[in-house]
Amino acid sequence: MSQTAKTVGIYSYGRKQSQRCPNKVLRPFGETTLCDIMMAKLKEVGGENAFYAGHEDEFGEKAEAHKIKFVKRSENSVLIDAPITECQEFLRRVDYDYLLIVNTCLPFLKTTTIKEFLKDAIAHDYQPAVAVSKTSNYFFSGDGVPINFPASIKTLNTKTVAPLLELANALYFFNREYFFENGRYWDWQSVRLIELKDKSELLDVDTENDFTIAQKVWQATRSMVQGE
Repeated sequence: MSQTAKTVGIYSYGRKQSQRCPNKVLRPFGETTLCDIMMAKLKEVGGENAFYAGHEDEFGEKAEAHKIKFVKRSENSVLIDAPITECQEFLRRVDYDYLLIVNTCLPFLKTTTIKEFLKDAIAHDYQPAVAVSKTSNYFFSGDGVPINFPASIKTLNTKTVAPLLELANALYFFNREYFFENGRYWDWQSVRLIELKDKSELLDVDTENDFTIAQKVWQATRSMVQGE
């Protein structure tokens, strides 16, 4: 690789201290864990450029088992929610020009989707990009004002309402130098929005209820695949 070639690291990160669903990425999820599911995908997509970041030894042990690099997080970084540069201070110790975050808590996100997202980002000259999903529904502001439809509307039909784009909380592509210089992933006025078509991939485990639902779907899916 030439000295001017751009380098891309693909990673995810986790912690035990999640407030709404403690230890969600390491506790049993069906016959596996959310962390194991993600590490396997990182290995397939990123190969030697894939890594996982965590503070506890369990994360390092799992990374070793999956044969991907492990980056140690500081204790402080797993106890705070902001600023984002401190939550991800470990990125100062990796040598990549660009980075792709894959959310650990999306067990149904396909490796093909991750690969296509990364391919798209690189094809567009490495511009910062984020995954979004399109939703056709009627939306209101916090004070009840219609956002994407006129208040005079009489007939409700979600097939004709103006759709909105929602952040998918799945894939984030950004420049590492910009991240630390500006304290954010990108400029919101210029970030590219890449739509993910299949919403079934975006079941995000954020709460205890999410965990229960996702685990049941995961087990049912595995049973169908295995013909049980």
